[in-house]
Amino acid sequence: MPKRSNDFQRLIYLVRLNLSEGAKVTESKMMRDRLTKRFREVDVVIDGKVGSQRVFVSIECRDHQRVADVGWVDAMKAKHDRLDTNALLLASRSGFTPEARDVASKYGIELFTLEDIDDANIPALLGPNGNLWLKSVTITAEKVSIRVAQVGLLAPETVATAPDNLLYLDDGSELCQTKELVDGLLKSPRARDYLLAEGKEEHKWFEFVWEPPNDQQGRPLYMRKLEPAVMRPIESIRIVGPCKVEIGKFGVRHGRIGDVQVAWGKTTIAGNNAMAVATITETGETKLSLNFSGAEQ
Repeated sequence: MPKRSNDFQRLIYLVRLNLSEGAKVTESKMMRDRLTKRFREVDVVIDGKVGSQRVFVSIECRDHQRVADVGWVDAMKAKHDRLDTNALLLASRSGFTPEARDVASKYGIELFTLEDIDDANIPALLGPNGNLWLKSVTITAEKVSIRVAQVGLLAPETVATAPDNLLYLDDGSELCQTKELVDGLLKSPRARDYLLAEGKEEHKWFEFVWEPPNDQQGRPLYMRKLEPAVMRPIESIRIVGPCKVEIGKFGVRHGRIGDVQVAWGKTTIAGNNAMAVATITETGETKLSLNFSGAEQ
């Protein structure tokens, strides 16, 4: 995201992202000026279709303490007359002067302003407690051990593995190296849900046990013993390593943009600046979007 982006622009972007189902929403999009052939930055652009026709809805944002006047409306109208904008929306944190509203209406420009409200339906937006938290878990697989089953006279045992140890299917075909399987497992929804549910900030190490393990088709896994030559079924895979758990609380504010109730907040987690936006429409539809803007300066 370009550095010129600000919190109000991010807020408008995420609100539109929640509301623009089926369309592509881009923040700080560059659009070509038909007169100068140069690119101009537009705060938020919604790229969608009406029937078979591609349309661009452009949104410009003004994050000033002063009310937006007719000069800004005129400037934005002139700018977008030379861009591929089919419809223009202007958003001002502090509202618009009566003259600006009158001129925008005659131009066919829709205006939005952020209004603080006291009757926001916070439970519907963010759940019964009205709070929003973000948890980040960073892990490193340091030790991987595999438990193999008894085969004939070979007793069951736990084997300390190396990253390049090979794993096999029951027909003897090679599946992958241990590292590939472990990397895929730790990125899976199963591991993610477990770590996010169980991870606490005081935890410095994690342990994850997968039993019985299988491939994507649900087939059991094997290790090959060289002497005597035999395929040994894998009963479980245990992964242990250091972890870092961070929990950030969003300082939630609430307001209204047009007919949409909005709750939003910011926090910093894993060195990144994060903004969350929850919206609820007049029909009761709720959505939540999260945006990371990189390390805070």
